[in-house]
Parts: sequence; structure tokens; C-alpha cells
Amino acid sequence: MHLAERSAPDEQPNEMARLRARLAADGVPVLDLSDSNPTRHRLTDPGVLEAVSRAVPAAASYEPDPHGPRAARLALAGRYGGAPEDYYLTASTSEAYAWLLQLLCDPGDAVAVPAPGYPLVEPLARLAGVRTVPYAVHHLHPYGWSVDTGQVADLAARPDVRAVVAVSPGNPTGAYLRAEERALMEAACRAGGAALVLDEVFAPFRLDAAPGDTVAAPASASERLCTTFTLDGLSKLVCAPQLKLSWLRVEGPAGELPAVHRALETVADTYLSVSSPVALALSEILDRADASVTATRARLAANLALAHALLDEDGFRVRRCGGGWTVLVDVPRYLPDEQLVLALLAEAHLAVHPGYFYDLPTPGTLALSLLPEPATFEAGCRRLRAAVQALA
Repeated sequence: MHLAERSAPDEQPNEMARLRARLAADGVPVLDLSDSNPTRHRLTDPGVLEAVSRAVPAAASYEPDPHGPRAARLALAGRYGGAPEDYYLTASTSEAYAWLLQLLCDPGDAVAVPAPGYPLVEPLARLAGVRTVPYAVHHLHPYGWSVDTGQVADLAARPDVRAVVAVSPGNPTGAYLRAEERALMEAACRAGGAALVLDEVFAPFRLDAAPGDTVAAPASASERLCTTFTLDGLSKLVCAPQLKLSWLRVEGPAGELPAVHRALETVADTYLSVSSPVALALSEILDRADASVTATRARLAANLALAHALLDEDGFRVRRCGGGWTVLVDVPRYLPDEQLVLALLAEAHLAVHPGYFYDLPTPGTLALSLLPEPATFEAGCRRLRAAVQALA
């Protein structure tokens, strides 16, 4: 039987995955500072799940709508602005990306993605028969990250590039788009005829961002310079990835929006993937979102402070983290990165992600999840410091 080449995995499990499997088989506990699943760190508000349970009876009657239930979209418009018709419900941010790849690209077309960045769009694009081309996000200590907007403009001008993806704040960089960067990206997309896809799933989790790093949306969807699709969802907002509900908001020049909506409604109507109970519970869930964000942000801030206290001297350096769930830490380079993370796993039983997982151009950088409970995170940081120093 033939399997499509685009569905085949790129490679066999890497050595880290194989080593973790061997440790698990031997019953060796691993302290995991790479784990970003909030349900494993006691961060999901039980009231969110109770809200879904209460919505189950109302889901007995099914009224399909390509946008998703209107009650849910009214709640989104009330929280984020715009009109209910601007919103589409999806099962996940990944699905929202997949819809947009199908909406905007023919096979062989390309989308521009940030590098470094989280490796999500690339496999989704491959499944859609679409290519990705990177644009650089540069780091300068201690100022943080900046987008190479000149490179974005060059890519957006290419006839094969149909969209530019931006993530604010970035994962794992933690960098929010600055106002001037966003304006330049919108102008570049407008000039090149590309769409802007803006992923804001980590936007509420502000840590040490500068005052101008978060940009409010215009009052009207038609004020955007280019057609813009903004992505968000419950996976991060209320630490509930298992609820499988995200959304995308469509904004842009008024003359372009009718055709965009007709085409996107066709894509959405083909899938109709959102579960009715969670969609019908969305208004109540959003009422709990601010409290959930506050609790999660307190955890993130506490762990970021621990990282600075334990990993910010003697050759270690915690990079500026504007927001999000991940912090980048530069460590002394006694071993190449792959050997380092394998040594940490094999000898210290500590799991971390190397920077090259995210296309970080500089060696000696590790990505740590800020989600673990502080006692666990502190123990992991101490174990990391001791294990690296033992290599000297």
C-alpha cells in the first residue's frame, strides 16, 4: 500500500527520545524541565471543566454553523472586540493553521515563518503540500529580540509567499512584537499581497516585556493594512488543551473581507470539528479566564525569578523573557549541545530542550518550561547548574 510522502515522519526518534524510553523502562524517574503540558502541573481551573459539564444538555440540539455557535462568538467579540461574524471556532490552533494553509496556498506555495520558533507550522505545511521559508528574529543581550523586518518585506514580495506567520510573544523567545515591527510587517504584507497570520496564544502571559511590546488591536477590523488572521484558544488561556477549542479572528481592508469570508466558510463548513458542549460553555469559561491567567502568570513569574536567582552567574545567563511559558538559558559550553542534553538526561536524570530544537543559531542555549511547580522548578535548576559545572 502506498503512503503519501508528505505524511511520513522526517526521521526516526532522536537519541534523546530513545534514552528517555530506556530510562522509563528501567523505572528511573526523570525531572522534566521541558514539559509544557499545563494539565500535569495543576494549573487547569476545575471550574472550567464544570462549565463544560453544565453545557452538555444544551448540546442535545445541533445547529451546524461554519463559524461555530453564535453564542460563543458573541462572547469572543465581547472580550476581544469586533463582530461575531469575524470569528471562526476550531478544535485547536494547529487546526486553525491548517485551515489557513488551505485557504491561502496552492500546493507548492510558501509561507514565511520566524526562526527561531516553535516547530509547528512546518509539519502542518508539509501535510498541506506547502513550503515554509524562514525569516530571522535576532537576539541582542540585554535588549532582547527583534524581527528582521527587511527580510519579511523581501519574502512578502515574492509571488510564491502567500502569508507571513508572526507569534507574539514568540515561543521559545518570549518576545512580543513591538508596535513598529507589527506596522512594518502589515505594510510589507499589504505591498506584497500576502496575509498576516498572528499567533497570540501566549499574549496574556506577560513577564518582563517592555511597555510598548504589546499592541492593542484596532477598534475596527477594517483598519488593518492587510488581511490578518489572529489565532488564540483555551489551550493556553485557561490551561486546558484537552478541551480542544481555539478560534481565529479575521480582520483587514473592507474590500477584501467578503471574498475571504466566503472561502473560509467553505473550508470551515467542510470540517465542522468543534465539540458543541465546550463551544456552548465558552461564555462561562471566558468569565473565568482572567483568574486563570493571573494564577498561571504568578507561577511563571515565580519560576522566572528562581531562574534568575540560580542561573544568572558563573557563566550561566537567563535571557530576557517578555512573556510566555518558556525561558531560554545560556550555559557554559563544556560539551556540544547534543552531548550536553544527553549527559544531563543520562547522568542527572534531567530533561531539557536544546536550543537547536527551535533553530536557535547560538550554541549553548537550553529551553526550560516555566510551568512546573516552583519547588520542582527550583530543584531542576539546581540540578542543572550542578550537572553542568561538574563537566568543567
